[in-house]
Amino acid sequence: MSSALALAGVTQLLRDLLNDGFVDHDVAAIVNTNVPVHALPPDQMLAQEDNTAPALNVFLYHTEINGSWANQCVPTRNTDGDRINNTPLPLDLYYLVCAHGTADLHSDVLLGYAMQILHEHPGFTRTEIQTALTPSPAIAAGLPPLLQALSDTGLADQAEALRIAPHTMPISEKTGLWSALQTQYRPSMAYRVSTVLMEAEYGTLNALPVLTIGTDNSGPDVFPQLIPSLPQLLRVIPPARQASARLGDTLDVEGRFLEGGNPRFSFSHISQDLEQTVSVDAGGSALGHAVTLPNAPANWAAGHYALRYSAEIDGDTRQSNQVMVQVSPVMTLPPASVVRNGQTVTVTLNVTPNVHAGQQASLWLGSDGAQAESVTVTTNTLVFVFGPLPAGVYPARLRIDGADSWFIEKDRPPIAPDFTPRAPIYDPTQIVVVPV
Repeated sequence: MSSALALAGVTQLLRDLLNDGFVDHDVAAIVNTNVPVHALPPDQMLAQEDNTAPALNVFLYHTEINGSWANQCVPTRNTDGDRINNTPLPLDLYYLVCAHGTADLHSDVLLGYAMQILHEHPGFTRTEIQTALTPSPAIAAGLPPLLQALSDTGLADQAEALRIAPHTMPISEKTGLWSALQTQYRPSMAYRVSTVLMEAEYGTLNALPVLTIGTDNSGPDVFPQLIPSLPQLLRVIPPARQASARLGDTLDVEGRFLEGGNPRFSFSHISQDLEQTVSVDAGGSALGHAVTLPNAPANWAAGHYALRYSAEIDGDTRQSNQVMVQVSPVMTLPPASVVRNGQTVTVTLNVTPNVHAGQQASLWLGSDGAQAESVTVTTNTLVFVFGPLPAGVYPARLRIDGADSWFIEKDRPPIAPDFTPRAPIYDPTQIVVVPV
């Protein structure tokens, strides 16, 4: 984490970056004089001894708490007021980069180069920070005490990298800012540097770990359980190492307390008004069941389903939590038709299960994709219109409501005699031939 010197350290990093960029681009030869890079309030630039010479100024005009980091911060003190953590202060820093100059075009030249340099350098690496703020002893000895102190910022060691990004301000906001600065307007651009994590270094309390619980480490004495445990689903395992199941496939469902009479699973489609209840397969236990999806294309839809377990216990229906499962679409290949119409190729495809109104379907042939023409009634036929696809054989994959068809063979049998695992391959049956 960084120290309280981090703000000054970031400002100095920007100054060094811009100064080195001016040297690399030989800006001094363009404006016929050296161009210093200051870190002053804009109104103080006019108080310089030679305020007519071109110069660039980097001014920290605003700081803001970084919301993402702030939500992850743990409390600093416990209820007794004891310090238990050095909570970091996450800050986003906002800078105004201003170009000063009285000669024609000098301000434009300086601001143009400054914006190009910051555009091409969107952040600082740890090595850059270390080199800029902790120079060699020979160089550090000649620096002012303030710049020497910046070696203790800790910016190079903080968890978050420093990123530079333009900060767009509407003209009203920029006008208000320059009015608040009470100085003459100069060509300028605002930038955000995020995220600085400032953290103090104080001693904290940390309790010793518990070694035993209760007498003889047998745990605390508790009353017998008065309420039976509810069924709990832990995970769903699709077949063949795939991410989804097809109609007719069997899912293995693992959990706890999966017992009771009339055990069953309910499948609720998350975007369609479809719900199916399927009895478990024989041979299950309280720790898991298998369930086979009925091969009834008219009653199902591809996509994501919320899966829930139900059973009768002591005359009551007990329901589990929900877990997500995907039902994948299956293409009938070869397609019903593949027709070339001038500069387009139209693919008519039959799919299982049926597609319902409102479902989103996409087909990829190789890396070229097309959206299905919208359907208003339940159907098993989809039409896709592609651009000018060359003739050839294309691997095909279909996606309906986020569920992909099986186009990769993942569960290939190992190679005998040493049973070497096989790498997955594209399914050679999932292809579409595009004619000339």
